[in-house]
Parts: sequence; C-alpha cells; structure tokens
Amino acid sequence: MTSDAVPFPALSVVPRLLLLCAAMVACSGKDADSGAGGDSAWLMPRQDLGADRVASTDADLSDPSGLWFAAAHFLPGLDWDDPVVDVPLFVFESIAMDGGVADSGSCPYEQLDGGQTTWRSDCRSTNGYEWTGRMVRTRWSEGGIDYTRWDSDLDIVGDTDDPEFTHLSIQGAMVYASGDDSTLATGIQGNVAVSLSGYWSRADADDPREQAWRDWAWTGRDELTTDGAHHIEGHGRLGGVGSLGFTTDRLTVSDACDASPTGTVEVDGTEALSLEFRGATDCRRCATLTGSDAATEVCAR
Repeated sequence: MTSDAVPFPALSVVPRLLLLCAAMVACSGKDADSGAGGDSAWLMPRQDLGADRVASTDADLSDPSGLWFAAAHFLPGLDWDDPVVDVPLFVFESIAMDGGVADSGSCPYEQLDGGQTTWRSDCRSTNGYEWTGRMVRTRWSEGGIDYTRWDSDLDIVGDTDDPEFTHLSIQGAMVYASGDDSTLATGIQGNVAVSLSGYWSRADADDPREQAWRDWAWTGRDELTTDGAHHIEGHGRLGGVGSLGFTTDRLTVSDACDASPTGTVEVDGTEALSLEFRGATDCRRCATLTGSDAATEVCAR
C-alpha cells in the first residue's frame, strides 16, 4: 500500500474507525460471515462497512477507449499499488493534511486513544478552509491478522481567494489487513466515496482527473494471496464515466513490469467485457478487450 504517488493518467478522453463505537459501526467492525454472500473463497472476515455506496453498473462501454483510465483507479498495478485505499489516503494525507490547508495539531485536532487516532475538525484553519466531520483510524490484531481501519465523514471547503481545492470530501470506511503469511498476504475491503473539486485543474484545466475525482467511489474487496494473486470483486464509480463492476480470481503484479499486471478481469457496465492484461510478456500499458465484438486492444494514451 502506498499513498505518496501522484500518478498521471495516460488518457485524456474521459473527462490507501473501528467505530466510534456507539456512532458508526459495531466495535468489532466485523461480520460473522467470512465471505461475500457466504463465499468461502474469501480469506479475510467480512467487515461491516455499511450500506453499499456503489452497486450498479451503468457506465457506457460502447466506446471502450476510456476503459484503461477507469480501471487504473480501482485495479492494482496500473497507477496505484492498492488504489482502493491509496486514493482516499492520498486525498487525506497529501491534500487535506497539507500545511497550507490544515493547522497542525489544532485544525483538525488529533486525539490518540490506544490503537485509535481521531482527527476531529468542525473548525476553520488559518488559511481559510472550513472543516467539518472527522477521520478515525483504528488498528488491532485478531486471528493472526493485523488490521487498520479508517472511518470518515470529513468535508472541507476552501473559503479563500486562491484555494488549493474548492471542495474535498471523504465519506465511508475501508479496512487494510496484513495476513499471517500462510495464505493471505493482504486484504482490503472498502465502501468509501471521495469528492475532490478544483485540485487537478489548477495545473491543467484538461486533466481528466478533475472530473473523475469529483465522484470517485468503491464498494468491494481485494485479497492478495501469498502466491502473488489478487482476488477482486467490487463496483467502482468515476465522475464522467459512471459505475463499473470488476471481478477477477487471479491478477498478478510483477516487479519486472510496473506498467501492467497480468490476468483477466471481467468488467460490467452497459455490457459485459473482459480485459486481458499481459504484463508478464508485454510491458506496454495495453490490454486485450473481448466482448460481443471482435477482440481489440485498449491502451493508456
């Protein structure tokens, strides 16, 4: 998991808190069912993350030219190591907590309590950012697995002549787990939405992330086993793109190729397609797309 990268997409066609116990989720933060829909293939106990924030698949895939850009926001090994946690944590740690936006130690106010850290706001920072809500990070270990959970209802508005952004919001929850090295390497579950406006366009008015990050959301899970395979199932949403379903039983990321993973991902939108990534043999940022029509190649541009 990394949250310090700021990858630029190669496509311009489309515009990383166990509860506040009585307030947000049950203190265990965990459902007794160990898999989605009782699916025993999942290794990490299912976490209680609230009602799904994304469940539909309405993205128009009749023109798949923007599919690489969309996939890079949710699948590992394209732009981010673990985008489901990396994107929200980048927004919080690198943008919201920047010294020009936050006042260290006071807005937000940081409170430590054992394995839990709470950033409380409802304040106005020195440079003119109105903060409401909070971010809570909770760490614990159970059953040989180390967990970190983030719960957020954070909202920030830039009330200044030249803000670094005009609006920033992180809503929902996500959990990152490190396994016991037997079978599960890492597990990620997320049900989180991010909205960021007026940030990417400061440097480039045509940056496609400006529109996409106004409505970024993910509901799903990603488990990495010790043999290097990602098992992913979930729904992602991007502003200007819509909602997509992503499913794969085996997606691998190799150190030898940092531009593309290897494996097949089923993608659902207005139609069902398959993306075959070939990083093991071809490090170009391209994938073979198959569906109702003849196979074609989609690439980052």
